[in-house]
Amino acid sequence: MLPILAELESLLAAFVERDLPGVLVVACTDVESLHIAQLLAHLDERSESDLFLNFTDPACTVAEFVDCVARNLQLQQAALVEQLGSSATLPPLPARAHERGSPLVVRMQALLDHALRLLPPGDHRLVWSLCPTELPRDFSTELAVPLLRMPHDARLRLVLRDDRTAPMSFKLAESWPDEHVLAYSLDFPAEGAVAATAAAAQDAERPIEARVQALMELAYLDLGHGRLGDADQKFRGCAQFYALRRDPPLQALALAGAADIQRARGDMAGARLTYETALLAVASDLAFPVTLQIAVDLADTCFSLNQFTDAEGYYRLADAIAGKLLRPHTKADVQESIGACRLVQGAGDEAVQIWNAATELCRAIDYPKRFRSVLGRLEHARRGICLEAPAAIRPPRQETRPC
Repeated sequence: MLPILAELESLLAAFVERDLPGVLVVACTDVESLHIAQLLAHLDERSESDLFLNFTDPACTVAEFVDCVARNLQLQQAALVEQLGSSATLPPLPARAHERGSPLVVRMQALLDHALRLLPPGDHRLVWSLCPTELPRDFSTELAVPLLRMPHDARLRLVLRDDRTAPMSFKLAESWPDEHVLAYSLDFPAEGAVAATAAAAQDAERPIEARVQALMELAYLDLGHGRLGDADQKFRGCAQFYALRRDPPLQALALAGAADIQRARGDMAGARLTYETALLAVASDLAFPVTLQIAVDLADTCFSLNQFTDAEGYYRLADAIAGKLLRPHTKADVQESIGACRLVQGAGDEAVQIWNAATELCRAIDYPKRFRSVLGRLEHARRGICLEAPAAIRPPRQETRPC
């Protein structure tokens, strides 16, 4: 392990084990945030008495991130009930956690209080980590700073992420006079983060699951930098491993990575087959977040192949899953694409109805980017112009030479 990661792990362990409640703000980049999740998972394995809940979902807005936290907490609670047996009962999430009119920090505090009530009596702590791999706009002002200022239960250990390139809550934590608040900058260059992940993948003393997880992270880094051949080899190796381990969600993620590479290379027909294989892998599993992204990518691929009926079917699947996951921003994205499918199939009136509903949803959740895009489609539809493209959700990738 690199010295800076060993230092952070030591800090996290001391932060969790000390008798004081507290808040730790870690300033880091998106890539570096992956190491926080890994270190917390390592501490979780070593602790039998504390409850670790780590929320890393990327989100466009703070409201979407709070929705993700609520959904993930509900899923983890359901899994806990399954482990305890059919006779076990746990209280449902508080209504305030879902109230659209409530301040986002109030909704998050309601989720925190609910998780604290799940702790058994005695010396048990709740480690609540809010470290999204992609920070929403205004994460610090709307969520991190208000949480930092609030008094907290003595059993709570709160870990918050800030953007190291434009820190806000980190600076506040650094100057905080109270010993309950700590600040740490995970400050090493990008090549250091890659080196740390590569070292984890090659570390024979680590469990094989942790090494393959690091290999998957390297595959995503290769993909992000256009090293498609390297990424493809890693993704397919991970897919084989998770298939043997009978882990459908992670197998599907790895297959979806391989399909992303096929799309980047222009092999849309091959990408469709690989995405469908990934979707089949999780067909009988409740891995809704994984299924959602695969369904969207598969629908986009079908649209690129001019297979509009199939594309619409997968978009509608994604729309249903986004509703179950309480992800209204993704739902708005998908509804724009469903309207595009309807339009190119000659059902312009239906497309307009879908887009009108999407604009109302965008207004309700304050999603200006998608709102403007759908309004543009409505204007072109009014003028009789057909925009034959789904919603632009992810930018295309370019291949580079291996390094």
